Formats: sequence, C-alpha cells, structure tokens
Amino acid sequence: MNAITGMTGLAMAETEAADVLARDGDAYTLRLEGRETPARRAFSCLVEPEPGDVVLLGRAGTVRYILAVLERAGDAPMRLALPDGATLAADGGRLNLAAQTLVMESERTQVVTGTLGVSADRTEARAGRLSLVAEAIETMAERIIGRFRRSYRFVEESEQIRARDIDQRASGHLHLRGETANVQAGVLVKLHGSQIHLG
Repeated sequence: MNAITGMTGLAMAETEAADVLARDGDAYTLRLEGRETPARRAFSCLVEPEPGDVVLLGRAGTVRYILAVLERAGDAPMRLALPDGATLAADGGRLNLAAQTLVMESERTQVVTGTLGVSADRTEARAGRLSLVAEAIETMAERIIGRFRRSYRFVEESEQIRARDIDQRASGHLHLRGETANVQAGVLVKLHGSQIHLG
C-alpha cells in the first residue's frame, strides 16, 4: 500500500490512540479500548513502533493503520524503517547530517561524486584489502611513517627522489643493480667493508 491509497477513507475516519503489544514483521497487535486488535504500519509512518509505544490509529475500511508514534515509555532508540530503494533527496539543494557521533553500517557501500572533500583532525581506517586506482596522487605532509612486513613497488618508467639527506639501511642484504650506475659526490666517496670486490 502506498502513501495515498485509501487516503480518502483515512481522512474521513476518526483517529484513535492505542498501545502496541507485539510486533511480528509488518503486523502489529494493539490494545484498543481494552481489547486486542491487529494493525499495519502506514507507508508514511517512518518510525518503527515498538511494544509499549502509544500510537495513533486511522482506519480505512476494516483495516487499521498506525499513522504515527505518539509516545515511547521506554528508552529504546528511534528507528526509521525505510523500504527497499528509499532515497533521501535534496534536488538542487543541500542535505546536511549533523551529529556528535555518526555511525554507518552496511554490507556494501558505494559513493559516487564529482568532488569529495574530507576534513578531520584525526583519521583511523582499518581495511582487510584496499585497492586504489587513480590518475594522479599528490600528498603533502609534515611527516609520514610507514611500517610494513613486506613492501613491493613497481615503477614502469622513472622514479625520482630529492631530499637533503637520504639514509638507507638493511640489516641483511642490500642489492643495487642497474645497466648503468653513476655515483657522484662533491666532496667524498667512501666505501667500507671487511671485503671490497671491484670488477
């Protein structure tokens, strides 16, 4: 049933309040004037009623519909139950979500946007497997620290590193190999080892 089906009947009927006794899927059992009666949640009632809630009822023919949740005696959080394919839209405008803590849980999440801006004082991310495909990446940082068990990097064309000082250390084997090797120093070139083989 959609939001406007039976609207004429609902508009002409008197509304009444009832207590929610139980819920089984989309079917509800209510206490109305001391007796139990079945009801369904109206399509436009987004707040999912819970047992113990006081709800507003409307009737279309012989079917009673929960139009709204009037009062909740317990401390159960509000849950907005949207149907499959629901959309929150602000066409041509702006949609804001504001909260002290925002939690998103989903089995699959897709984000499609022309421009993405993220601003955070601290960011923590945990991923089982991460794949990134980009045309260009530019990174500016005061300090970058990476700790890896294994690291592989494959550069198809050229790689350039420009720094004031470069310190590379290997606790095991250090292997440098190229078709042409050129080492230049303006002041001093020093080789130190228990054995040095040239040629």
